[in-house]
Amino acid sequence: MLDNLFPYLQEQYKLTGKHNSYVFLNKDDEHYYDIKRIRDSKWKKLLKECEIEYRTIYQMRHTFATVMIENKEDILWVSNMLGHSDSSMTLQMYVKYRKRENVKKASYLGNI
Repeated sequence: MLDNLFPYLQEQYKLTGKHNSYVFLNKDDEHYYDIKRIRDSKWKKLLKECEIEYRTIYQMRHTFATVMIENKEDILWVSNMLGHSDSSMTLQMYVKYRKRENVKKASYLGNI
């Protein structure tokens, strides 16, 4: 989990966690145990309010990985965040999104 999200989850837990061990609850104070319920009750509505074309929740995982890699986050960290056992899967799926810079590589060798 990203560190900057933790305070928001703590705040939400103050609202919902007093009588339940779950952070997010539906209108009946029950946990969301089915992705279809989240999609149908919240996700579609949120996208519409934000004027974003419908996409699956799972696509947000790919968006996250792509944005992290485009912004030069460490590939091992991204792999860990995605739950990949090693970086090979992450590289296979997302290396095409890595920005290529026209910078001379291994220039430090000239100083040896």
